[in-house]
Amino acid sequence: MLELRNTYYAALPTALQKKWKAHLTLKEFSVGDPLPLNTDRGFIYFPITCVAMISIRASGCPSIFLRFSGQSAVIGVAKIFHISRVELEAEICCGGYSFAMPTNVLSQYLDDTMLSTDWNSRYISLLVDEVSISAYCAQSHNSSQRVARVLLEAFDNLPFGSEITLTHSKLADLVGVRRETVSLDLGKWAHMGILCIKKGAIKIEQRELLSEIACDCYRQSSASRVTALDLWKKLPWVCDDRC
Repeated sequence: MLELRNTYYAALPTALQKKWKAHLTLKEFSVGDPLPLNTDRGFIYFPITCVAMISIRASGCPSIFLRFSGQSAVIGVAKIFHISRVELEAEICCGGYSFAMPTNVLSQYLDDTMLSTDWNSRYISLLVDEVSISAYCAQSHNSSQRVARVLLEAFDNLPFGSEITLTHSKLADLVGVRRETVSLDLGKWAHMGILCIKKGAIKIEQRELLSEIACDCYRQSSASRVTALDLWKKLPWVCDDRC
């Protein structure tokens, strides 16, 4: 029952879990692998041990880092819900495994006639809130607060006790600062015992102390993840004998 390690899959009705299981394929992903999200005959992903960075692109603008998606997320459902004016991009930042399922399987079990306007509005509102939080955070908080936030959000999406395989350079890109700035923060926190750092990997040792350093945007983004999961649970699934 490895698939049940993914929070979203575990939240499905039991009957639906059993029907979808035959369509799942366990795939291994490496750092830097892209996940195609905007194709008509693509896949949705239920990460188990890997983590992807999700970015959003709209109206030809540069992409904006939105969130991490790991075992507490599902990847690739925006197109199914007809969010047509934005494109989400995904790239693996922590290698590992994910289940993949053809998009059309989910579509066949989703009752579009029962998908309310209110549900779609709440889903779009979540995306807008995430973009707003990212923009506000970049303008209002110092680099240390933002680095701490990024580390916590990455760690939240990994299996318990796992290490974050983000390089200093990648962290700097996500936060929008120089690599040297990130290295100074990480070195200071390692000296304080908050982090354990080795080549290519970071482990959080004292989460509470890192949470005190992070900005309030971390708590807001955590609340958004709870809301997103609640929306997923309220989708009008059809659990009949269709394939």
